[in-house]
Amino acid sequence: MRERVAAVADLDFNFDVFDGESAEASAIVSAANTLPFASERRLIVVKNVDKMKAAAHAELAAYASDPAPTACLVLVAGSVSRSGRLFKAVDALGGAVEYRAPRKNDYPSWAMSHFSSKGRQLTPDGAEALVRAVGRDLRRLDIEAEKIIAFAGDKERIEKEDVEAVVSETAPTSVFEFLDALGARECGTALGLLADLIDGGESVTGAHAMAVRHIRTLLSVRALLDRDATEREIAAQIHAADWQVRNFARQSRRFEEPELIGALRAAAEAEANMKSGGADARITFERWVIGVCND
Repeated sequence: MRERVAAVADLDFNFDVFDGESAEASAIVSAANTLPFASERRLIVVKNVDKMKAAAHAELAAYASDPAPTACLVLVAGSVSRSGRLFKAVDALGGAVEYRAPRKNDYPSWAMSHFSSKGRQLTPDGAEALVRAVGRDLRRLDIEAEKIIAFAGDKERIEKEDVEAVVSETAPTSVFEFLDALGARECGTALGLLADLIDGGESVTGAHAMAVRHIRTLLSVRALLDRDATEREIAAQIHAADWQVRNFARQSRRFEEPELIGALRAAAEAEANMKSGGADARITFERWVIGVCND
């Protein structure tokens, strides 16, 4: 999308990004209605549209009924109601598109299909080697695919050896892998992944904030499950996709509600200790992780 718009727009001067959790719909509409500078188009991207209030959705839907011809407005959401006014307005323009990330075990197959779309055949063991080395970031997989194809030259069948000659096993640990291990109460795995994250440049405070948000989500899901809420009802409440709800539900069942409340209280105490400078932030956070897993 960005590449296509860049062909008709100078994105140094005609590119705006908004976060739906904090942005006002009026500011987004104003940016879309602003004439581009020395270009044919402007690009406006709004993330977390599903976190916006209904009134904001209504304002964006009204804009979609008569959009500016010089603007490309991209609305990104983790989940969205197809019966909602905003979705219907965007869909009426032919602009509603759903992108589903492959499941964990599907990434090698995705890689093989991706190479096929580029006119090359990637062997199964080559696909496994690529995903193992790069990880499950589709953008990085695409970048490495281009490198491998350039390295292979005219060779149509790309083997494991070709992949290994180009990429090295540098797949970064995802913070979501750490959060999954924390939610599963797998203490050793969580601590190991946390160490990889911090050693890879993630801040302790950043990891702490993500962990607190995850525990809050598990608490919400646990409370909804205790009230016999359905997966669809939970998805609507926490603004998450179905597969995320199933993951959160599985993890939340490993805790009793008081345990999750206690984890949040302990997190607040840990944050206070980290900010005071009286204790090593990393050790303080690691102790909190241990407490969550073992309480």
